[in-house]
Amino acid sequence: MSPPPSLVLSLAQIPMYQFSGVTVARYELFLLATFLVLWATLGRWLYNDAKARDSEWAWQWGFGTPLTVIAGIDVLLLVVVIYLLLRNSD
Repeated sequence: MSPPPSLVLSLAQIPMYQFSGVTVARYELFLLATFLVLWATLGRWLYNDAKARDSEWAWQWGFGTPLTVIAGIDVLLLVVVIYLLLRNSD
């Protein structure tokens, strides 16, 4: 049994954009922009927190931790948890 035609989302209804021959949907662009903002914010927060706690490794935490997303989101989250466990207490 197929769904009613009114519930079927056609690709013609989704706004599309073309960049250098690559077609991207508006929702994909929104998710990518949101991810990039959160990624940069995480690095900045880690750097500021480590620097405020007088860590000698502040720039490594701030710059290196967001780079772990290359290995996967789970690795990024694991490194953030490790940072929270290892940081100096006030």
